[in-house]
Amino acid sequence: MELLDENTDREHGVTAAWLADQLGITVKTIRGHLYALREMRPFGRKVDRIERGDLKDAESPDPRPGWYIEPVFDTAQMRLLADGAALSRSDGEYIQDLVAKIYAFAGRSDQLGIRGPLMTPKHYNREFLNNIERLNDAIAHERSIRFHYCTYDVSGELVPRLGEDGRPREYAADPYDLRYKNEKYYLICHLQPYDNLAYLHVERIRDLMVDGNDHTLDRSFDSFTDESGAPIDLTAFMDERPYPSPGPAIPVRLRVEGGLEPVFDWFPDAQATQVGDSVYEVTVKATPWSTIWWALQYTNSGVRITVLEPESIRAELRRAGHILLERYE
Repeated sequence: MELLDENTDREHGVTAAWLADQLGITVKTIRGHLYALREMRPFGRKVDRIERGDLKDAESPDPRPGWYIEPVFDTAQMRLLADGAALSRSDGEYIQDLVAKIYAFAGRSDQLGIRGPLMTPKHYNREFLNNIERLNDAIAHERSIRFHYCTYDVSGELVPRLGEDGRPREYAADPYDLRYKNEKYYLICHLQPYDNLAYLHVERIRDLMVDGNDHTLDRSFDSFTDESGAPIDLTAFMDERPYPSPGPAIPVRLRVEGGLEPVFDWFPDAQATQVGDSVYEVTVKATPWSTIWWALQYTNSGVRITVLEPESIRAELRRAGHILLERYE
């Protein structure tokens, strides 16, 4: 199985004779083991023989018939997992080890390595990985948490936020979920004593303490509803916040000229209607501040975005324009 793991995939097999030569036993014995593995499907993985006819549509430049074992991850799955790990801005050595483990389950696909070293981000919070594990446990067992939340000092180092007494301020929260967005890992939670959902950068959490007892939440996730009184869908909740920001999500009507890439890259549920040559009317649902920040980043792009409604967002964008004009005159 180790030889099959290291040398085969769905388009590359090895012969029973080659396996026999590697292990120093007879071809007859090898074939007996291969037929047994085919029946067993070890660990749910398919073991079978690739025939030449099976390779007529092969994508690999060097397909090869023979016996193979189905990889735990195919090439696309491995690439997604490895690239996702590399983008997580975590401890470089830890991520390098994680990617190596992913490749170890990818069979012959391990030839698709990530180029270059994976470096630990500057000003990295060394508690980050441990916090992920502890937060996951707290979420699973509905345990409340307490922690210090950090900001940056002038050298870029994380330091705890201070209370009115000058000491590090302790926060209490009910954790519900962990979500990755804009290269940041967010904790979705109820931050006590406030009434709304909050999202905190996990890398800014330090001195995390998890209640030792289960079901100690001050407020359950099911107690939160959206503006219509319906249960909150966390995926939709995050989609409505291209930049996590406070406040309820509201309908926003836009005029978009030039292309819809900036819209659907950020708002997968946008509703668009073409009203002219490369001109569209678009409706999205988003929080006001995330809409403002999103629109401002495309001010000088080839796509022209104009907020039509609501007037409150238009007014805030005008105010931002006046501030920029005064600042850079």
